[in-house]
Amino acid sequence: MSKNLQNALLEQILSLFEKRAQAVERLSDLLGIGKDAVYRRFRGDTLLTPDELAILSREFNISLDSLVFGETDTVFFSYDPISRELNNFEDYLTRFLEELQSGALETGAHFYYASSELPLFLSCFYPELIKFKLYIWGVTALDFEYLKNKPFTFDMIPFPVMRVADQIAQVYKKMPTIELWDDNILSNTLTQIEYHLSMGRFQDNNDALVICARLRDLTFHMQALAEKGQKFLPGHKSEEVMGEEFTLYHNQIMHTNNTVLGVHKNGKILFSSLCNPNVLKSTDQKLCNYVHEWMEKVLSKSNSITAQSERDRQKYFNRLRMKIESAENRIKSEIQSLQAE
Repeated sequence: MSKNLQNALLEQILSLFEKRAQAVERLSDLLGIGKDAVYRRFRGDTLLTPDELAILSREFNISLDSLVFGETDTVFFSYDPISRELNNFEDYLTRFLEELQSGALETGAHFYYASSELPLFLSCFYPELIKFKLYIWGVTALDFEYLKNKPFTFDMIPFPVMRVADQIAQVYKKMPTIELWDDNILSNTLTQIEYHLSMGRFQDNNDALVICARLRDLTFHMQALAEKGQKFLPGHKSEEVMGEEFTLYHNQIMHTNNTVLGVHKNGKILFSSLCNPNVLKSTDQKLCNYVHEWMEKVLSKSNSITAQSERDRQKYFNRLRMKIESAENRIKSEIQSLQAE
């Protein structure tokens, strides 16, 4: 390993501490070496071992690739397809929860979320929504063999899965988020409901209307969160169970994939959907800074519908409920046609 790489890594770590002595003490604990040994590494008298490099880069969320390649156009992601070695829905949600917890509960962290479809977090607020979403992913991206030619029913998702979904909702409540939605936030879910109804993929066709009803409940709940500017779970409004800050913006013409940017004391981390529900993850600070700037730019051209923006907030959520009502009318007509056959 070159001294230049070591110096670049240690300089980034030093920037995270107010005093050099604090950094030395932290590295001494992390690497299991004395403070004199840490100082020797800072001076370049001793080179960091590969294992020490790995420990420090993971602990401080620093991409070694970015230090090696420097100011180039190369950007580094990690990608672990969630369908790999997954056998059931509990495995999938548990992996998602672990990834979420690794960064979401970081002290002082806050998150930007830009989405043109319903985020998984919010589906976890209502059992019927997350059950339907899991079924959709199970027969498509996850390709679970046991779901082939099996129609949807709420009973197919067992209790352990829902327990993990509840945990995801609780973690989301503890994440301060600035979220950017467009008018199509529910469109994909509504299309999925209608498509699977037309394909005979509901065991009970009336369940399609139940899911629509939960979507409507979600719009009222998210409207309440936007009005309060603070998170709480459905049915919990008392002050003692309030969660973190919730800020919502609306952009009518934005179209993007699901993008989450976490900003915390050790840097930034980016999650971007790829072949949904798979995600790319990057700690490349050049890319994260670019996305951060993009987020701020789009937000500056969007309408805030949090707190005092009552008129815009009401209009936005009314439009969402009109979309649900239109879908419900089509679903009812489809059910009537199927019954008449």
